[in-house]
Amino acid sequence: MRQQTSAIARLQSLPSVFRGADLTVRFQWTSKAASQYLYLWKRRGLVRGLGGHSDVYVNLLTHPNPDWAQALLAAMPTAVVIGIESLRQAGWTTQVPQRPAVAINAKQPVYSIDPYEVMVRDAKWFELARAGIISDHAKGLPVLKPAWALADMLRDQGWGKCGLWPDDIEWSETTGQDEQDWQTACSAFDLPANQLQNNAQDPRGHCVR
Repeated sequence: MRQQTSAIARLQSLPSVFRGADLTVRFQWTSKAASQYLYLWKRRGLVRGLGGHSDVYVNLLTHPNPDWAQALLAAMPTAVVIGIESLRQAGWTTQVPQRPAVAINAKQPVYSIDPYEVMVRDAKWFELARAGIISDHAKGLPVLKPAWALADMLRDQGWGKCGLWPDDIEWSETTGQDEQDWQTACSAFDLPANQLQNNAQDPRGHCVR
């Protein structure tokens, strides 16, 4: 019982997201002791780590619904929301991905994290997409602008395979700034130059709202 109380007290003193290495400093433990405690805490469902050897953990005792975005950034700071989730956040679609996709720079270690679909992109992609990334960690993960995300999806997979068809897009939500972003994204991703609204023509011949 004393051990259980001790574990709870220790976890209550830890933040919602922490690194295993933090335990050696906070509790004056050896690395081996910290690993043993983390193993026991994981078995009891008190903490959960990201896949692999990220050394990043979420504190399920104090935060049963953890901030996975914070954990993701702690483990993989280059993370950028892309794909359907980018369009959903901008109001371009009501489609909700089963797992939001995030791009991770291949230059850094990559770990799995259940709430997200982790997609590795090379450093060149990040250079090309830099102008399209909105980064405000106070509001969560950096996100690719919707026009850029759409250009990236069409270049990589095309309509249908990317999970969306033109009639899934709320074209009335697009603005003049989105058109400018689209043109810049097409140039960066080497896509044929056309107007953003031209994509509203469904290749299946369906009527687009």
